Amino acid sequence: MRRLVRALRLLRDRARLRRSALFDPLWYLDSYPDLHSAKRLGRPRAMDPAWHYLAHGADEGRDPGPLFSTSGYRLQTDPGPANPLLHHETQAGAGLALPVFAGTGPLPPPAAPVVLFFAHQALGQQFGAERSFLHMLDRAARAGLAVEVVLPQCLDAGYLALVRDRARRVHILPCPWRRAGRLPHPATLAAMAALIRSSGAVEVHQNTVVLDAPLIAACHAGVPSVVHIRELPDQDAELCARLALTPDRLRADLLAQADRFIANSEATTRWIDPAGALPPDRLVVLPNAVDPALAALPFAPADPLRVGLIGSNTAKKGIADVLAVARISAGLGLRAEFALIGPATADLAALGPLPANLHHAGYAATPLGAMAQVDVVLSLSRFAESFGRTVLEALTAGRPVICYDRGTPPALLGESGAGAVVRPDDPQAVAEALAHLLQDQGRLMAASQAARARAGALATLADAVPDSRLYAAAQGAGPGRLA
Repeated sequence: MRRLVRALRLLRDRARLRRSALFDPLWYLDSYPDLHSAKRLGRPRAMDPAWHYLAHGADEGRDPGPLFSTSGYRLQTDPGPANPLLHHETQAGAGLALPVFAGTGPLPPPAAPVVLFFAHQALGQQFGAERSFLHMLDRAARAGLAVEVVLPQCLDAGYLALVRDRARRVHILPCPWRRAGRLPHPATLAAMAALIRSSGAVEVHQNTVVLDAPLIAACHAGVPSVVHIRELPDQDAELCARLALTPDRLRADLLAQADRFIANSEATTRWIDPAGALPPDRLVVLPNAVDPALAALPFAPADPLRVGLIGSNTAKKGIADVLAVARISAGLGLRAEFALIGPATADLAALGPLPANLHHAGYAATPLGAMAQVDVVLSLSRFAESFGRTVLEALTAGRPVICYDRGTPPALLGESGAGAVVRPDDPQAVAEALAHLLQDQGRLMAASQAARARAGALATLADAVPDSRLYAAAQGAGPGRLA
């Protein structure tokens, strides 16, 4: 009987949803490509956009159209068990379809230039992209700018609070990722261009390469745009497949759409400008920054030594390699215990039972909380990291690092003696490097001291990048919108 009542309610609500001007079934299907695989698996009901949004999509934080934010509405107005869009349309004055949250931090100077930042995700847990975004907001505020932020969705009230503390306003506006052969929805472009104009923004900053709508809207509004490059598309086949773009095509699109670029490493610089042809006023390198409080974290190695991989616990981050390292280390008789610090995932479950010297420690909400659980940090990604933020956090906290010779992490270690760089995809080499560190306490302490020194040097390099290179239009150092 309960299932029958639920089915009848869904049928009634589906009819109501289909009449809503804020529900766009074609946009819904186009914005969530995973729904197409549901059809291939023989679940046609999952491909009925109205049915899917009512039965699953709203609970997953999906948006029903370009002008209604499911997650933003929930954060603004608690609709209880009701469908957020239907609640919005039946409860007059309950909340905005596209919520705007006032900032909670210090107010910028009255005449401060406005910079509008677009993020590409605000999920339930914070990893490198989310933390780097917060630091960019901090940097803009320190430069005396008025910060406004646009989030495409927000599944974490805590993260929204952190953003609000750094901005004078936070807007929630759905924005699907770019995809080959698909232009942004006209309603999205119109809403973004209107927001750019109404905010008084003199620059638009996009925190990723995976979006295109903010760049096109900025062009329509006549405002210069900046892309923060945090990805290495030529080393990330999974990302390119999701965008249905080759690395060369993505580069060409970005060069045509954006006025300037901020690259987080020399590796991302070489990707966007392989020939070194971009003028200096169009490209600047700004290494990521991390929480300086990590530098005060004590280094007191435990016995057994605590070794951890910190991240999203996905296969591409190397969790299977950690499993292999743990088994090899046990065979070598090393006094070490291993931890996977991050969320529970399908990839983690697929590893099966873990050996006695390896455990899943769960997600750590802050870098301080993560680093407090480890003495040595592993960076074993199966792809080239554009930066390797966790490595810099580890160095700042005085944690020696063992990483694969791939992407930017080896450059972060340099010749500092803060750990070891080993052959990619070689757990045996990782275990041997760990054994070398464990040979005596003095070696471990020297690596920790070298890590802190290296982190300090890297922070000095980042601080030396002048604000005028980052916010050229806002600080009057740039030509504005390029022809």
